[in-house]
Amino acid sequence: MADFTLQIQEKVTLGGVVRDSITTQTLSNINYVDNRILTIPSGSITTIFSFAAASSAGTFLTSSFQYGRVTNKSTTVPVKLIVSSSVESMSYLINTGSSFILSTTSVTGSTTGLLFNNIVSVKLEPSRSAADIEYFIIGT
Repeated sequence: MADFTLQIQEKVTLGGVVRDSITTQTLSNINYVDNRILTIPSGSITTIFSFAAASSAGTFLTSSFQYGRVTNKSTTVPVKLIVSSSVESMSYLINTGSSFILSTTSVTGSTTGLLFNNIVSVKLEPSRSAADIEYFIIGT
């Protein structure tokens, strides 16, 4: 088992004033890590990982998930990230060089007509041509 330390640093100088922030979080009892760089082909929606009660190829245990990051490594192509439950999907645009972070597989809240439950898969769709992405997942 290992400890995982996540650190996010933000810094900007505006009008001669430096504003910065460092947020640090440590997660203990980490038993697995999966880190990959993939090329997502153009014209496709590609499942990059899933969550379930039992692990298998590309599928991680819902109960063990602690942290996940998807980074768009492309310098020219935005990527649509699609977070799906068993009944609904939500999409987010990841601009070039940007990241999307998950800290849980749970989705909460309510909206009229939205029946979203826990996340079961994360998919990507490049906006034009193929795009390189990286994902990093840890769990207990």
